[in-house]
Amino acid sequence: MPSPIAIPPATAGTASIRHIWAGAFEVGCGDIVLTSLLGSCVGIAIVWRRKRRAALAHCLLGEAPPHEANAGARYVSTAIPAMLRALGARPDDYAQLEVIAAGGASLFGKAQLPVTVGDKNIVALERAVQALGLRVVHQRLGGRQGCRITLRCKDMSFDIHDVGNRAAER
Repeated sequence: MPSPIAIPPATAGTASIRHIWAGAFEVGCGDIVLTSLLGSCVGIAIVWRRKRRAALAHCLLGEAPPHEANAGARYVSTAIPAMLRALGARPDDYAQLEVIAAGGASLFGKAQLPVTVGDKNIVALERAVQALGLRVVHQRLGGRQGCRITLRCKDMSFDIHDVGNRAAER
């Protein structure tokens, strides 16, 4: 069973690693590495290679209620527009953007509810990227196991690794 990835503190001359906590997002460039540990939450990365910057959000829930239309990264439906604004991307730029998505797992199976929080988050993600005309280049969504998404801004590379108990998938 693999153990969760430990992230050492940044030292002089190395990349600055930023952990994106639930309900937050960050824009990075240069030597910044953005990472997030996900379960039913959804991690959304937007990469803008031409501008050499990227953003990563850790969204708790899918759709924001009307009174929380500017809720930042707490909801998938508000995170993506907030990230686009923070990146400085306008609709004419959207074709240059790449979306990577991870998470949305059902960590306790379908026993607790017929539709899980992870399922709702995935539906909200699909709805948002389609409405904005964004292109998803990679996704690792659903399943019964958490994951870690890591985005290296220096070369705009990413990886998504499973974490947790593999026995849960049986």
